[in-house]
Amino acid sequence: MTLADVVEQLRRFGAGGIDLAALQATFTPLLVADPLNVEESDEGPWRTAADDTRLLWRIVYLFDVGRGEEETDRALARRIVTCLDSTRDSALTHELLPVVVDQDRLCAIVDKHRRGVISRTGFLSVIAESGYPPHVKLWLQHAGAEALAGVCALLAAGDYRAAAEALERPPA
Repeated sequence: MTLADVVEQLRRFGAGGIDLAALQATFTPLLVADPLNVEESDEGPWRTAADDTRLLWRIVYLFDVGRGEEETDRALARRIVTCLDSTRDSALTHELLPVVVDQDRLCAIVDKHRRGVISRTGFLSVIAESGYPPHVKLWLQHAGAEALAGVCALLAAGDYRAAAEALERPPA
């Protein structure tokens, strides 16, 4: 099973063509074939397509158990597919995955922070505990209200490439 195969299954799941159990069943052969002893693992995919392999396994682990409600999982599947379509880069999609998984919560917190419901200290505490990549945390910690709103707008629009580019520039 390749990353393209997994993404196709995510598309089907996100569109409602299959349920979570069917999605998880597509992962079963991959999980069964993967030995627990790393010395017995096939290193071929890691040598030829490490970024694709890394993203594939991260997606498999995200959906192997599910996150709760099936509609929440479907929304996440659609978001991951959109991210990969937008970035056209498995390494960048993998890097953004913690933000993609958490984007609803992040943007709700950004909105509350912008409206003064959450203090700067509270906002910084959430960011510190987020699990986002270090450069994303740093950007969020230094971004002004408009820059934060701008990134959230890009995330909501599914323009993950532009969001990633914004997170690479100094925030305004």
